[in-house]
This record gives sequence, structure tokens and C-alpha cells, in this order.
Amino acid sequence: METSRKFRWLVFIYLFISSGFVDTFTKLTNINCKTLDKPFADFKSCRLHVPKRGEIALSLHVRLFQLPVNNVSVNLAFFKKASGYRPFLYNVTVDFCGYMANKKRYPFLNIFHGAFLTKSNINHTCPYNHDIIIQNLILRDDMFGRLPVPAGEYMTKLMVGAYNEWKADVKAYFTIKLNKE
Repeated sequence: METSRKFRWLVFIYLFISSGFVDTFTKLTNINCKTLDKPFADFKSCRLHVPKRGEIALSLHVRLFQLPVNNVSVNLAFFKKASGYRPFLYNVTVDFCGYMANKKRYPFLNIFHGAFLTKSNINHTCPYNHDIIIQNLILRDDMFGRLPVPAGEYMTKLMVGAYNEWKADVKAYFTIKLNKE
């Protein structure tokens, strides 16, 4: 009987923390962009900057050299730091052109894409006849409201491919803290 009561309290505490009643603070800490096929594409810029006090924004610009691009694959993986970065919850590989035609098929990718949709020009289906630009993306505390993520250090790894070959690797590091320290 005592074990059952402890379990209920642990479940209550977890639900309380993950439900949004606890104040959280989300901040980008680093970004690493790597081109795997320079004749196909290259990063003109890949950086974090401070647009105003207390905010860190991500901006990147990818130059595409072989246009149009009408076959795109992405692999999105989520990692949590625990003696190194370990896989955490999600690792999804999809045909991005198919995803853009039907976004509801991949809810995790839809949450991630929705976070930077208004800050990028990746808002249409294939073909892509232009450079890829994400400008001033700031992680908001409510972006992870639909994901059960506890406080900690995280990495999101995005592998982008075209024509069945990986072309780029982008790793974004961020922290989620409780009680705005």
C-alpha cells in the first residue's frame, strides 16, 4: 500500500512539472552546421546572436547550387545530455516533400517545423528554387508545451538529404531550466 501511495505522488509531481504550471526558461546555447556535399550546398551563415537582452536567436542561410531541388529527406533526432548526449524520445526520418504536402502524418516534425515556420522561407512544397533562410528564430518557453521534456540540456540534430544522399548536418544545443534562474 505504501509503494502505491509513493507512486501516485511521483506521478502527480511529474504531471505538475510537465503541465506548464512550473515556470520554465528555454535558451539556445550553441549551433554547429556542417556541409557534407559542398558542390550541392554550403552555409553562408550559421550563428547565434543576441537581438535584445535575455534573448538568443538562431539565423542560418544555406546556399543551394544545384537548383531546383525536388527530392528532400530529413532526419530529426532529439538528444538529452546525460554523460554525453543520448537519444531521447524522437528520431524521425521522412520525405520532406511528402511531409509538406501532408503535415499531420508526422506530429513531432510538425511541432519542430511550426517553431520556425514564420521565421523561414521553408513554407511550401517542392521544388525549392531558392536558398534556405531561417532568420532570428528564438526559442520560446511554450514551444515545448506539447512535448514531455523535463529540465536539462538538449541537442536537436537535423540531417538534410537530397536525391538519397545526406547533404548537411545541423546540431542545435539548448537548455530548459525551471524557475528562470
